[in-house]
Amino acid sequence: MKQISILFFTLLLLGACVKAPTQTDNFVKIVDGRFSINDKPYYYIGTNFWYAAILGSQGQGGNRERLLKELDFMKANGITNLRVLVGADGIDGIMTKAEPALQTAPGVYNDTIFDGLDFFLSELGKRGMHAVLFLNNSWEWSGGYSQYLYWSGHGEVPMPKVAGWNAFSNYVAQYAKSEKAHKLFENHVRQVVSRVNRYTKLKFSDDPAIMAWQIGNEPRPFGEENKESFAKWIAECAALIKSIDPNHLISVGSEGMAGCEGDLGLWVKLHQDINIDYSTIHKLHLLPGRKPEYCSCHQDTQP
Repeated sequence: MKQISILFFTLLLLGACVKAPTQTDNFVKIVDGRFSINDKPYYYIGTNFWYAAILGSQGQGGNRERLLKELDFMKANGITNLRVLVGADGIDGIMTKAEPALQTAPGVYNDTIFDGLDFFLSELGKRGMHAVLFLNNSWEWSGGYSQYLYWSGHGEVPMPKVAGWNAFSNYVAQYAKSEKAHKLFENHVRQVVSRVNRYTKLKFSDDPAIMAWQIGNEPRPFGEENKESFAKWIAECAALIKSIDPNHLISVGSEGMAGCEGDLGLWVKLHQDINIDYSTIHKLHLLPGRKPEYCSCHQDTQP
């Protein structure tokens, strides 16, 4: 009897020393320069699905029946990784701008859209699919740079469809050096990344359905003189996200050469940051006398 008791105690002790499986084992990781889940290679076909939070909502633009059908259709056809806008910024009713917006004023949120994002992520997890969630945007169609500049006192936004491309690009060029705009975006990042999903009861930071956070959609410095400030801002954003959420990958969302004023050295610098986990290229670049080397897609390259 004494020997049995000793054996039982030994087994309990050994059991306590064995690492129990954790939820973080299901996260997409980088292993030896490749995507991996549970120590197995992770391959996928992905697509942009920017409107997922709106479609998943129960308000304007929402249609959950359609969302579920689209997710099932993509899964059945091998598309398992979706690149999604967290939410638009600013008031509704602006020409060429997505609506309804998530962040209607600095730190003020349309809960209907947050609910749609929660629902979308819960359904994504049920299907074993993943999302890349982008948080900002160079372009006017979801607010982003221009909206943060407007909120921080830089004047009215010259919408490119009305005022022209030059007026718009000169306006958003102020973003790289605007500490006020950066602070507003920082607050937004904290709000989103630390959110708890009302359907799964998981913090976003603990949700394996999220593959990665992407700082922005095609973030640009908008000017040679802004490169240093731009790189600094990207590094600060990545460090902030990683400090809140060490579980998920982080990417820039860069187009590549077009997003770095034609400077591939800047692109390399951005992606060498310790908190940037993989690189992105959005545009097809043709080198003189050579065949195409990059495909037009998102989150397609490894570190």
